[in-house]
Amino acid sequence: MRSPVRILKARISGLTLIEIMVAVAVLGVILAMAIPSMADLLERRRVTAAAEEVSGILTYAKAETNAANSLLFVRFDPHATMSCAMVVTSAGGNNCRCHYPANNLCPTGGGRSLRLFQLPKTHVQFDAEGVWAAGNNYIRFARDQMTMETGNFQVDVVGLGKGYTLRIEVNGIGRVRVCAPSAPAERNEAKPFQRMSGYASC
Repeated sequence: MRSPVRILKARISGLTLIEIMVAVAVLGVILAMAIPSMADLLERRRVTAAAEEVSGILTYAKAETNAANSLLFVRFDPHATMSCAMVVTSAGGNNCRCHYPANNLCPTGGGRSLRLFQLPKTHVQFDAEGVWAAGNNYIRFARDQMTMETGNFQVDVVGLGKGYTLRIEVNGIGRVRVCAPSAPAERNEAKPFQRMSGYASC
């Protein structure tokens, strides 16, 4: 005859199938609630990082222009699979394109790339718009610049999931700021949109 102590030990030594199934179900519920929050967090971080990079490129171009006393272009050439921005010297600047291969950004004309940001349109994209001078997709910085050739210039950085959006604006004297629009740009009205918290309104 088995003793009661051995019977009790046998009962508490392992988990039953029902207990394991309950634990798996609870874990599944927790993960189902956590994954959307993580996806939101990742998208916001990606949008913030891209906006800071674009803002940094514009700020760099303004500062470098004043330091070197030369004209610089910041190009935002449209492309189907890539968002891009590039600071390029004025010599031959119109022959450079930011979506070209990184080792051949300025194939002719003698222009030189000083800073480049290329971002595949997988999670985040950014698009620049403005009243472009001579129809070109660039803004120009000059030393002691008091007016911008490109009117109403802005760059919208948009997450491709929930549509979290930040905007980079450059005012008439070349000052850069990052803000959160309260509505999508006209070209993005059909896409999802979420306002980013923690930023001043545009």
